Formats: sequence, structure tokens, C-alpha cells
Amino acid sequence: MAYTAPNAAANKEEKADTVFAGDLEVQGTIKFTGSLMIEGVFNGEILSEGLLIVGPEAKVTATIRTKNLVSRGEIHGDVFAGEQVVLEKTAVHNGNITSPGIVIERGSTFNGSCSMKKDASVGPQGN
Repeated sequence: MAYTAPNAAANKEEKADTVFAGDLEVQGTIKFTGSLMIEGVFNGEILSEGLLIVGPEAKVTATIRTKNLVSRGEIHGDVFAGEQVVLEKTAVHNGNITSPGIVIERGSTFNGSCSMKKDASVGPQGN
């Protein structure tokens, strides 16, 4: 009998404060406190105290510091999450993950190392 990991952020997705559209390609630093869904291409750094959702067509090359991450797309770079990282079945992640909670669904691709620290304090300043 196969086990399917629960989708920890299913309800949160519907309430994304901001959507970064699929036709956008941006470089730089993004800072936010609420929630953001990226559907386009982003290169740089992401600093968040909230929820970051990477859509299935998104391509992100960045160092990411956030509270929660749900990925359905492609990420190249290290992720530091204060609460949880969810790699859904369409996710491709190339980089390291540091977070006290990690869900990697069957079908996703994860190439990197994983460090689970219960006291992970990884806010926007990288504390």
C-alpha cells in the first residue's frame, strides 16, 4: 500500500498575497512578509517571513530564506526555511535544504543535502 504525504500548504496556496506571473523574468532581491507565488523566471535572492510557492512552470535560481516553501517547479540554489519545505511531485530541486520540516513527494527530484534542525532560525537576515 503506497503512502502519500499530506499537502501541508494546500489551503495556504489559495490565499497567496502576490502572484509573480508566468510571463515575467526578473533578477535581483525579493523581500516579503506575506505570501508569494512565482510562476515565471527569477534569478537572485529571496528573503521572506511568510510562504513562498514556486509554480509548476517556474524556474528559480536563488538563495532562498523563508518561513515555508512549497515547490512544484524548478529551483537551483540553497533553501533555508524556518518551518517547512514541501517538494511536490513536479518539483525539481538542485541545492541544499535546511529546515526542521521537509516533505519530499514521490516523483519529485532532489539533488543536494538536507539538514533538519529543530531550532532553525532562518529569517530574512539569515539568523
